[in-house]
Amino acid sequence: MRHRSLLIACLVLVFAASGSAQTPGTAADPISGTWKGDLGLSETSRNPFTMELKFDGKGAVSGTVLGPGTFQIKTGSFDAQTGALKLEVGTVNFVFMGTAVSGTATGQVMGNKETGTFRMTKTAADAAEKPAGADPAVFKMGFGEVAGWVGKAADLVPAEKYAYRPVDTVRTFGQLVAHIADAHNYYCARGAGKNVQWSDAVEKGRLDKATVVAKLKQSIEACDGVYAASAAPPLMANIAHTNLHYGNIVTYMRMLGLAPPSSQTP
Repeated sequence: MRHRSLLIACLVLVFAASGSAQTPGTAADPISGTWKGDLGLSETSRNPFTMELKFDGKGAVSGTVLGPGTFQIKTGSFDAQTGALKLEVGTVNFVFMGTAVSGTATGQVMGNKETGTFRMTKTAADAAEKPAGADPAVFKMGFGEVAGWVGKAADLVPAEKYAYRPVDTVRTFGQLVAHIADAHNYYCARGAGKNVQWSDAVEKGRLDKATVVAKLKQSIEACDGVYAASAAPPLMANIAHTNLHYGNIVTYMRMLGLAPPSSQTP
């Protein structure tokens, strides 16, 4: 049987109808409504999709994924306390797992033994109904999960493989982890109210494992302090960006014959 990759399956979900009917939510319902976003295996290869979701107020989520066809959400759940969102899509056998906060959802999408990332937002009419504030604890949880995976991956990959890259046109593993550290430094400083500019200082510096891992840990520790007290928009962007590049890390590790942290049994 021909192997169906996540990327091929993504093409099935290409958004086709821009005039989809919306399901209005309420101020107390952060999920029900129309969501639009994209997913993919990398930051440069993304495929758009639309979801119509309905939250029962008790934890269950139902709905459809819209594209050239309509795919039913087989099972879905949302934890209003933590923001944890999980959707299992029938037929294409996708699982979306992430967090939904203030009209924005990010996380991982898994299917056919591959893992990518997704991001989606409520459409304008529904987004206007989102809660005015966001809980820093939810942001901190989302960052802690994906940053933990990145940190474990950085530890698992051998030092001699930090120069590995699947093709010449992409970053080496060391550059990829260093880029994530640079992003942490930028977004978390912005989240703390500092008017900093983007810097590639870590990625342009020494890229041996010891140096990169140390810089990554420093960036995570600095971010932890910011996430403990803030839910500023740059902090959500940081979670989304880290998820995107963790998807790259998963691909690199699979090609190196290593199991990524998110696939390992706790």
